[in-house]
Amino acid sequence: MKRTLCIWAALLALLCTMLTACQKNTAKETPKDPPPKEEPSAEQPTVPPPPQDNYDIPLYTNEKTPIIRIRTEDGKRVPSNKSEVICHVSLESSVSGQNAIGLPATIRVRGNGSLAVGHSTGKYPYKLKFDSPINLFDLGQGNAKDWVLLAHAGDQTMLRDYAAKTLGDLLSGIPYSPNTRLVTVYLNDEYIGIYELTEQVEVQKCRIDINDSLTGEENGFLVELDNYAEEGEDVFVTVGRSTFTIKSDIHSDEQIAFIQEYLEDVNTAIYKGDYRKLGSLVDMKSLLDMYLLQEYAKNIDAGWSSFYMYREAGGKLIFAPPWDFDLAFGNDMRLDNGAVEDLYIGTGRNDFMQNHHWYIALYENDWFRDLAAKRWAQISDTLIPRLIDAVRQTGASIAPDMENNYKRWNFLGKRQHQEPNQILKLKTYWDHVNYLVEWMEARKEILDAEFAL
Repeated sequence: MKRTLCIWAALLALLCTMLTACQKNTAKETPKDPPPKEEPSAEQPTVPPPPQDNYDIPLYTNEKTPIIRIRTEDGKRVPSNKSEVICHVSLESSVSGQNAIGLPATIRVRGNGSLAVGHSTGKYPYKLKFDSPINLFDLGQGNAKDWVLLAHAGDQTMLRDYAAKTLGDLLSGIPYSPNTRLVTVYLNDEYIGIYELTEQVEVQKCRIDINDSLTGEENGFLVELDNYAEEGEDVFVTVGRSTFTIKSDIHSDEQIAFIQEYLEDVNTAIYKGDYRKLGSLVDMKSLLDMYLLQEYAKNIDAGWSSFYMYREAGGKLIFAPPWDFDLAFGNDMRLDNGAVEDLYIGTGRNDFMQNHHWYIALYENDWFRDLAAKRWAQISDTLIPRLIDAVRQTGASIAPDMENNYKRWNFLGKRQHQEPNQILKLKTYWDHVNYLVEWMEARKEILDAEFAL
């Protein structure tokens, strides 16, 4: 009996020793965040501690896709010139349980490049403006009047924008990414297919929560890097080689001058590679996370339009939210014919109109490349695989509805916008989903090699 007890005691001692060693090894693998340090100099930047990224990805279910039924007043056609038409909207959802009949609203076509695709294909993108704020299908963080229906005629998966916005939602450096969901839409009792329902990018407490009602020269502001800006229609400023449309409320010329001066200071710091100065003006976590999101997606539009930034009065410039990725993830023949290889956001292309000049200038600095590499190491084997799984599962869930969509719209295998030749060879919806998933997996490997530490 004593011998047995001794044996058990020895085994327990050995087990305790192994557990202690295991705990020490685990502690080495997952170090605690370092304590805050003083602002670094331009020569010795430090990487922020690993942020608490969000690992909860909102996945689709196999329940029936929510339905939006729009009836215009007297059955009027929605004109293609962005004029508003009075309508009533009905909602049907077995997922959120939100059902409504005849909600008063207006509808109009929207977009720039996507509107041009609407003209050529007949599948238009729309903006809905409800008379009273509403949270459609529990997508947002609160009620709002403005909602967007994206047609994605040129993205035959209809998942590229979902992928980018979902990654934006997962990355802790990006405070806000528009919530999104695929829905079935009827217009005047006619089935017009599957659309992406998403939040409008705008200043709202439940969206971009800044105060743009101040009357002094310093005001909270939202801007879009936007080469579609037009004199007389938009309020915009030109800084360096870029044009920024002001999307928030403006109350005086002094506020416009303040925005221009602030962006010029950012522009100067970027081109000088001044880490300390840039860090005093810009939220560096958002700068890095937005760079990696755009680079991973290889988004051709990053330096052309739909690139948003915002700032609260007294705060720093935040690079967010992500928007407009239907031509990303290998879906544009003008950018390396959709190839997965090579950097783009940080390098650009010679004589290319859509380069993002700020990120190209930043990428010339050793400190920026080092920060990008370390941040990519934090997300490559955590967030990216979860994102790819979410895209795969969403494609599986929405596939039956997509079959109906492509019976209505005969797009598969035909170029609607800028699709590369290899995408035109894909004849089924599942072919398109698999192509996107494989592209995302291969792109991860490309950036793993590029940012190897």
